Amino acid sequence: MRREFLAVVLLVVATIGSARAEGTNAPGTNAAPAVAPAPAGKLQFDKTVYDFGPTSLVESVTGTFTFQNTGPGDLKIEKPQPSCGCTVASVKPDLLKTGEKGELVFTVRVSGQRGALVKSITVPSNDPQAPKTSLSIKIEMKQVLDVTPPNFQLGNLQQGTITNVTVLVHRTDGKKLVISKAEPSNKLLRARIAPVEGTNDQSANVIIEVENEGTPRQFSENVKLSLEDVAQPVAVITVSGRLLGAVLVDPVMLYWPITDTSSTNSEALPMREIKVSSARPDQPLEIKNLTTNMKDLNLELVTKDAGKSYVVVAKFAQMPKQSVQGAISFDTNASSQQKVSVPVTVTVLRR
Repeated sequence: MRREFLAVVLLVVATIGSARAEGTNAPGTNAAPAVAPAPAGKLQFDKTVYDFGPTSLVESVTGTFTFQNTGPGDLKIEKPQPSCGCTVASVKPDLLKTGEKGELVFTVRVSGQRGALVKSITVPSNDPQAPKTSLSIKIEMKQVLDVTPPNFQLGNLQQGTITNVTVLVHRTDGKKLVISKAEPSNKLLRARIAPVEGTNDQSANVIIEVENEGTPRQFSENVKLSLEDVAQPVAVITVSGRLLGAVLVDPVMLYWPITDTSSTNSEALPMREIKVSSARPDQPLEIKNLTTNMKDLNLELVTKDAGKSYVVVAKFAQMPKQSVQGAISFDTNASSQQKVSVPVTVTVLRR
């Protein structure tokens, strides 16, 4: 009897061992067989630091990182994430088989910058060992042009006036300064070059004229300077300000935050004012046809000084329940500004 029992035990042990050796379940168990993970790709760059070295007289630089899939499985490249001032033109291909190579092309804008620049690009992938690869770009910008000043804020410009500004441009590498082109971004500006005496042709003045003609507005324009034998513009002068018309409006756009929309007492309802005046004392100002496209907004025109200044009073008969945008408009007798529109943004603030 003992011998028979021992034989049964040995048979069971042998069966379990055989099942494990063959990768099958032992009798009486429900465990699933182990599944080997799919092989993964591996992202390998030829280099992770791209050093342009000393650079000058360019608006931007472009380079290429080369990469390869050195893993046994497929490699998937996700959308790269560049730092400020750097753009990725393309990543081709973004899915690589084992051994395949690809390229990441990038551009960095360097116009107007000086000294050592460091930019970065983060490259996500399905590489389990390096799901995010960081690439660095180094540039040493050597400016051979001094532009003084590089930008102007002119403030308010009266209609019909011409404003002149002068920028001194000096070449610092000892070579002759030859500005081949001074190109304004808008017909609002005009630019011309004037040599500076006693500088051995290494300095020049860029004289920019700003003429206030057309629609009153805020503006920010520029003049790009080019040198002979240099393909890209080498410097940018920025000019900004506000063009005034024959009619002055304050504010030029109305932002109206509202916190309490439950009030029905007309005396307690908030109001806003828009000041309107003539920019030309010799031309009396008339206002008519005061309208709005905003529901429940009542308007009143108050004369402060006949022919010179007015106030538009805006008040809701019933407070809006949600944020809304619209405009307040009126006609004038000014030939250059016959129609005036003031954008209105009402924002309902939730408590």
